[in-house]
Amino acid sequence: MEAKYTAYTKVLENKTFYFVKKFSIFPEVENIPPILEAYGMHTDFEKACAIALLNDPAIKKQLLSEIEGNNQLAKVVNLNSEIVNKKRAQ
Repeated sequence: MEAKYTAYTKVLENKTFYFVKKFSIFPEVENIPPILEAYGMHTDFEKACAIALLNDPAIKKQLLSEIEGNNQLAKVVNLNSEIVNKKRAQ
């Protein structure tokens, strides 16, 4: 059995929330999907990790760097309300 962690962020009501998930993986058994074991959500990354039962500093550092790397790749698109309203009217 192996443990795998994933993390991502989501903005809710103008606050950034961290989501951390812990999965159990059984590579020795075929056709068994990963099982969600723990799930943490919080505005503080460290607290989200604690809720998800993640205590390893190396894994936390790796997940946080992945999250920060993904955020830098995000593109903000400004939607002009006039353009949106014109398209709706058509």
